[in-house]
Amino acid sequence: MSRNILLVDDEPDITTYLSAVLEANGYTPTVALDAETGLAAAADVHPDVICLDIMMPRESGISMYKRLKQDPALRHIPVIIISGVGQGGTFDFRSYVSDASVPAPERFMEKPIDVAEYIQTIEELVS
Repeated sequence: MSRNILLVDDEPDITTYLSAVLEANGYTPTVALDAETGLAAAADVHPDVICLDIMMPRESGISMYKRLKQDPALRHIPVIIISGVGQGGTFDFRSYVSDASVPAPERFMEKPIDVAEYIQTIEELVS
């Protein structure tokens, strides 16, 4: 059974690239180019993993993440935060979200994505 991965990123080049990587590794990608569409897709598809960019117009990935974790039907879906915002390989989630009731995401990955690490991370989260 193919696993569905939701990609939420406002950069079509990124979603096209990551979609191709996922398809080549047996996953079914669903793409959303903004947070609102991403939330609707998450509710519709119930993906196995959500890959979420931080910096997006209108609504940030962090805002979308908080909304996901407040929705009882979606809060269980693992999230990988993917960002070009340099974090030196770490991600200080609490510098973005101080509300302790919002759990930290399962993983953080920096752009450009290391493909082998990306697929390994996806596999860990869906197993």
